[in-house]
Amino acid sequence: MFRVRIEAEAKNNLRKHFQNLRSRNPSSEYPDQWYYGIRAAIRDLAESADQCGLAYEDRFFTETIRRLFDSYKILFAIRADTVHVLHIRHQAQDPEDLIS
Repeated sequence: MFRVRIEAEAKNNLRKHFQNLRSRNPSSEYPDQWYYGIRAAIRDLAESADQCGLAYEDRFFTETIRRLFDSYKILFAIRADTVHVLHIRHQAQDPEDLIS
Protein backbone atom coordinates (compact mmCIF):
# COMPACT_ATOMS: atom_id res chain seq x y z
CA MET A 1 0.00 0.00 0.00
CA PHE A 2 1.36 3.39 -1.06
CA ARG A 3 0.68 6.89 0.13
CA VAL A 4 -0.45 9.19 -2.70
CA ARG A 5 0.68 12.77 -3.07
CA ILE A 6 -0.63 15.06 -5.81
CA GLU A 7 2.12 17.52 -6.68
CA ALA A 8 1.36 21.20 -7.35
CA GLU A 9 1.68 20.91 -11.13
CA ALA A 10 -0.75 17.99 -11.24
CA LYS A 11 -3.21 19.92 -9.05
CA ASN A 12 -2.98 22.82 -11.49
CA ASN A 13 -3.48 20.45 -14.45
CA LEU A 14 -6.54 18.96 -12.75
CA ARG A 15 -8.02 22.39 -12.05
CA LYS A 16 -7.39 23.64 -15.61
CA HIS A 17 -8.89 20.53 -17.23
CA PHE A 18 -11.93 20.74 -14.97
CA GLN A 19 -12.43 24.45 -15.70
CA ASN A 20 -12.08 23.78 -19.43
CA LEU A 21 -14.66 20.99 -19.30
CA ARG A 22 -16.98 23.17 -17.21
CA SER A 23 -16.73 26.09 -19.66
CA ARG A 24 -17.50 23.82 -22.62
CA ASN A 25 -20.33 21.98 -20.81
CA PRO A 26 -21.86 24.53 -18.41
CA SER A 27 -25.14 22.70 -17.80
CA SER A 28 -23.74 19.16 -17.92
CA GLU A 29 -22.90 16.87 -15.05
CA TYR A 30 -19.98 15.47 -17.05
CA PRO A 31 -17.29 17.83 -15.66
CA ASP A 32 -18.15 16.82 -12.09
CA GLN A 33 -18.26 13.13 -13.03
CA TRP A 34 -14.91 13.48 -14.78
CA TYR A 35 -13.37 15.23 -11.76
CA TYR A 36 -14.60 12.67 -9.24
CA GLY A 37 -13.58 9.83 -11.57
CA ILE A 38 -10.04 11.16 -11.93
CA ARG A 39 -9.78 11.68 -8.16
CA ALA A 40 -10.94 8.09 -7.59
CA ALA A 41 -8.37 6.80 -10.09
CA ILE A 42 -5.65 8.74 -8.27
CA ARG A 43 -6.78 7.30 -4.91
CA ASP A 44 -6.68 3.80 -6.42
CA LEU A 45 -2.98 4.26 -7.16
CA ALA A 46 -2.41 3.59 -3.45
CA GLU A 47 -3.08 -0.07 -4.19
CA SER A 48 -2.14 -0.48 -7.84
CA ALA A 49 0.62 2.00 -8.77
CA ASP A 50 3.30 -0.64 -9.19
CA GLN A 51 1.10 -2.52 -11.68
CA CYS A 52 0.85 0.43 -14.08
CA GLY A 53 3.00 0.52 -17.18
CA LEU A 54 5.74 2.92 -18.11
CA ALA A 55 4.66 6.18 -19.71
CA TYR A 56 5.89 7.26 -23.11
CA GLU A 57 7.26 10.28 -21.25
CA ASP A 58 9.55 7.98 -19.24
CA ARG A 59 12.18 8.21 -21.99
CA PHE A 60 12.71 11.91 -21.25
CA PHE A 61 13.55 11.55 -17.55
CA THR A 62 16.07 9.70 -15.41
CA GLU A 63 13.35 8.83 -12.90
CA THR A 64 10.88 6.08 -13.85
CA ILE A 65 7.61 7.66 -14.97
CA ARG A 66 4.50 5.48 -14.98
CA ARG A 67 1.03 6.22 -16.25
CA LEU A 68 -2.58 5.46 -15.62
CA PHE A 69 -4.42 6.06 -18.86
CA ASP A 70 -7.92 6.66 -20.07
CA SER A 71 -8.69 9.71 -22.20
CA TYR A 72 -6.44 11.49 -19.69
CA LYS A 73 -3.02 10.32 -18.58
CA ILE A 74 -2.06 10.47 -14.95
CA LEU A 75 1.74 10.56 -14.90
CA PHE A 76 3.41 9.57 -11.66
CA ALA A 77 6.57 8.31 -10.04
CA ILE A 78 6.94 5.91 -7.14
CA ARG A 79 9.45 7.10 -4.55
CA ALA A 80 9.88 4.69 -1.64
CA ASP A 81 6.37 4.22 -0.22
CA THR A 82 4.77 7.25 -1.91
CA VAL A 83 3.19 7.71 -5.32
CA HIS A 84 3.86 11.24 -6.56
CA VAL A 85 1.31 12.34 -9.16
CA LEU A 86 3.33 14.66 -11.36
CA HIS A 87 1.15 15.64 -14.28
CA ILE A 88 -2.32 15.10 -15.71
CA ARG A 89 -2.75 15.56 -19.43
CA HIS A 90 -5.24 14.78 -22.16
CA GLN A 91 -4.13 11.96 -24.44
CA ALA A 92 -4.06 14.34 -27.42
CA GLN A 93 -1.52 16.67 -25.80
CA ASP A 94 2.03 16.44 -27.12
CA PRO A 95 4.15 14.62 -24.54
CA GLU A 96 7.30 16.41 -25.65
CA ASP A 97 6.01 19.73 -24.33
CA LEU A 98 6.78 18.35 -20.85
CA ILE A 99 10.49 18.71 -21.53
CA SER A 100 10.30 22.33 -22.73
